[in-house]
Amino acid sequence: MSRLNKHLKSYRYAWRGILLAFRNENNMLFHLVAAILVIVLNTLLQVNKFDWLITLLLIGLAWTAEIFNTAIETLANRVTEQQDPLIGKTKDLASGAVLVICLFALICAAIIYFPYFLLLIN
Repeated sequence: MSRLNKHLKSYRYAWRGILLAFRNENNMLFHLVAAILVIVLNTLLQVNKFDWLITLLLIGLAWTAEIFNTAIETLANRVTEQQDPLIGKTKDLASGAVLVICLFALICAAIIYFPYFLLLIN
């Protein structure tokens, strides 16, 4: 198999991973709904290009963190289904990473949208 074919095949695996995350993880559905709401809100408020970039970057980071969290949990469950303190700690850390990016996304959303809402009120 040529290097190009191997490279192109890797994209199929990557897309499969993304689809698996959306099909099998309830949290990914939540992130998708949140992303759609952000896109609709950005459109309705006519946010500037910089604010669009920030919100899209945060959506991508949240999705990426959730996919990594899912990958870590899947691998940990493959290692053992039994209670293991180290595996539990690993899962908690991965889950915490998702929470951190989501909390910072909420803070950024408040900073971004506050001036737009003030303009609507006035």
